[in-house]
Amino acid sequence: MKILVGYNGGEDGRLALSLARDFAVKNSAFVYVLNSMEGGASEKQSDILKAEQDLDFAKEMMTKAGVECDAQQSVRGLSPSEDLVKFAREKDIDQIFLGIRKKSRAQKAILGSTSRDVILKAPCPVTTIKFDPDNIKTIDLLKDRKILVVDDEPDILETVEELLDMCSLDTAASFEEAKKLLTNNQYDLAILDIMGVSGYDALAIARKKDIPALMLTAHALTPENLKESIQKGADSYIPKDELANLTDHVADVIKARISGKKGYGAWFKILKPFFDKSFGKEWRNKDRSFWNNFDEKYGGYLPRV
Repeated sequence: MKILVGYNGGEDGRLALSLARDFAVKNSAFVYVLNSMEGGASEKQSDILKAEQDLDFAKEMMTKAGVECDAQQSVRGLSPSEDLVKFAREKDIDQIFLGIRKKSRAQKAILGSTSRDVILKAPCPVTTIKFDPDNIKTIDLLKDRKILVVDDEPDILETVEELLDMCSLDTAASFEEAKKLLTNNQYDLAILDIMGVSGYDALAIARKKDIPALMLTAHALTPENLKESIQKGADSYIPKDELANLTDHVADVIKARISGKKGYGAWFKILKPFFDKSFGKEWRNKDRSFWNNFDEKYGGYLPRV
């Protein structure tokens, strides 16, 4: 059996890849992954590089599952729908998988719908899946996410691996290991301890590569470290007492990044009672100017004084 996945990156494409991968495992199928670009002067070098990275991600996902795969970039001057239909005919494809991204009515009228055109013209069945960030289940949102976990405590690394078993994890027990992994790979998220692994130095590297970072700490659980984490660009700051709820916190960070913002408001509101209990109810008064500005930007949680 031969499967074709139309994959041009994005959250909808990720879901289509996962669905096709699982289907291929059950049916011992061969998977073609096609990234379609029209080519010519309109293609930027950055777009070509991203397409190559997307295909590497697709090949890695299939290979880890033991699925035979051929991932390729197609530049034939065709629209994505024309390219996919033609490829399906040429390779005698048995089933096509496509992700659907939400478009406005105006966008549909101007740009058309790739999925609709493929469904109408394909020589085989077409399976589509839609990415809906507001209603997607946490396990589906996190499935196959590439995440780096940095902590010098083996039991913490083991626990995180168990909690995030739906993800693809790399682990590091030192800053040197983390630096190497961050330099050589791209991740959906980095989970960083602060003490023992130079967490803020790792955060600086993650920020340069635009990798979201969640600070997970026990020994650096202080108002000063919370403030420093925010100032240095961490997306979230979670005490290890919250480890049991890690999947929800990771999902909040990823959802916030997908929507183009940082999720300070969400996680801070949830954890404020914990911070009040740990630091004392008046803990923010020591740095009232900073926290007033924080409230104005992300939502007020304490009365202004």
